[in-house]
Amino acid sequence: MFSPTNTNFIFTSETTPAVSTNLKQSIDRVLPLVGIADAVNVTDSPNSKTRLSSLLVAAGIKELGLDVILQLTGRDRNRIAIESEVLGALSLGINKVLCLTGDKPSEGGPQVVNELDSAGIMKLLTGMSNGKLSDGTDIKEPLPIYSGAADDLYLQKNNPEAINFLKIKIGNGAKFVQTQYCFDEEICTFYSDLLMANGKTDNLKVLIGMGPLKSAKQALWMRENLWGVNISDNIIARLDASNNPNKEGLMICHELISKLMDLPGIDGVHLMGPNCEHDSAEIIKLFR
Repeated sequence: MFSPTNTNFIFTSETTPAVSTNLKQSIDRVLPLVGIADAVNVTDSPNSKTRLSSLLVAAGIKELGLDVILQLTGRDRNRIAIESEVLGALSLGINKVLCLTGDKPSEGGPQVVNELDSAGIMKLLTGMSNGKLSDGTDIKEPLPIYSGAADDLYLQKNNPEAINFLKIKIGNGAKFVQTQYCFDEEICTFYSDLLMANGKTDNLKVLIGMGPLKSAKQALWMRENLWGVNISDNIIARLDASNNPNKEGLMICHELISKLMDLPGIDGVHLMGPNCEHDSAEIIKLFR
């Protein structure tokens, strides 16, 4: 289980619900991770494309005995909808929420709400943890919420002001951080140094994002199309030259994770990517 007091190196993964009314199909995707991962994120209609309710899928996954992190965006919700969703999650025993602004839809796509950005959602959830809705209404039987924030290592590297954005999220109640993809040991080391120089403690869990790369083509597409993703030419060439690129992708993750384990301020990794559940489990098994 992924908890604030966890002192072991943490492994989380993710799953994306299907475009389907078959709930079992979406839940069964995480079966390889049961008993392996510390928790699994359930994404919230990523890329502004409609998916089965993340809360519904998260509830089903929790029944498998796998801890759940509910991803929650402000893209599609005002504060009333956010509060309602979180109350529903808490009533189901789901208290870990990754707060996100949300992917922007393409031009001509659905209208964005974004009454609150990610930092605003964290502040709202902190109030709910303290027993209050945003309008001051008391919550009966309030429960603590373990809020999380996203971060971008490359933004932190290239923008000296970016650390202040992260500090705002932490000040608003973030208890854990899951970053965008990073396959660069040098950038991870920079990030570790930055966190420690800014007073990072064990009360904040920081997980570096990466994921199983299946091919050079996939890695190149991710680099060109996904926000905050930077995959080096060296890694793409390594995948391209391999007779078994899927296995090579697992080894790339294994090598980097082994190095991350020695970095101060880095508490774990978040393994993500399309249909990554099985390969994520295989990576985690290399360490457990």
